[in-house]
Amino acid sequence: MRNFSAIVAATLLCAASPAWADGYLAQRFEPAPAGAGWMTQDSLKLAGGLGGALAFTTGYRHTPDEAHATPITDFAIANIGMAATYDRYRLSFDLASPLYVRGPAADSPRLDIASHPDTTLDVRIALAARLWGDVDGPFRVGASAQLFVPSADQSDYMSDGTYRAQFRALVAGDVGGLVYAAHVGYHARPLFRAEVLAGAAGGWRFALRESRAAVVIGAEGNAAWTGGAVAGSYHTLEGLLGLRYERPGLFGHLLRVKLGGGLGMELGSPVGGRVVVAVEFVGLADEVTEAER
Repeated sequence: MRNFSAIVAATLLCAASPAWADGYLAQRFEPAPAGAGWMTQDSLKLAGGLGGALAFTTGYRHTPDEAHATPITDFAIANIGMAATYDRYRLSFDLASPLYVRGPAADSPRLDIASHPDTTLDVRIALAARLWGDVDGPFRVGASAQLFVPSADQSDYMSDGTYRAQFRALVAGDVGGLVYAAHVGYHARPLFRAEVLAGAAGGWRFALRESRAAVVIGAEGNAAWTGGAVAGSYHTLEGLLGLRYERPGLFGHLLRVKLGGGLGMELGSPVGGRVVVAVEFVGLADEVTEAER
């Protein structure tokens, strides 16, 4: 009876969490491109002349996992993002490095910035465009394509070990103080089953008139589903509560500071918690003409 119970428990564990021996992308947090506004979503505020943005994002995730359902239980990351914008378009580049990685078992990945200073995650190159709607209007429509270049070691569960791509349809808008953004997309992973992506964000913008600054308080959520790789279907689901402070006019730039925290599950793992801090400098583009709106 005990043997039967053990077999059942092992079967349920495999069904709940894919366990690919060759490694896979276990860390799924992807900051929004520099200048996109939200922590993970895109505000589609693309207009004006030549501009740019620089963003630094750091975060930490902990997943309690006594059942060893996930290869990584503690993950700290630093991400540098750069973007160039013109008119309705943005070309961006992101490079991330793991600061601290630990797993639940003796053979789990064990990395830190001191022992692995040159380790990076997959490089991300993305192109986004605002296709329809005014830059400050209640409804904007856009699209993006992202290419991930394999840069990490697949055996450390930092990468799929191959090129992969994401394609997203984007919407966003401003309705008075209400601000929102959302996407649906497709994640092409050549070595594993493709994923259907979805995400949304919403909040309220409070203007600080004396300083021309503003604070946005809101929530963001992201999900991914697949038909399954080796161990059946799985999903990723995460939500963040956040606060964003924006102040224009700092050396001709817009300063944006973002704080977030939330809960989620990645690839069928137990629910874990995440905290994120980001700082952005966004170049203030030329005045937007009516045609560019």
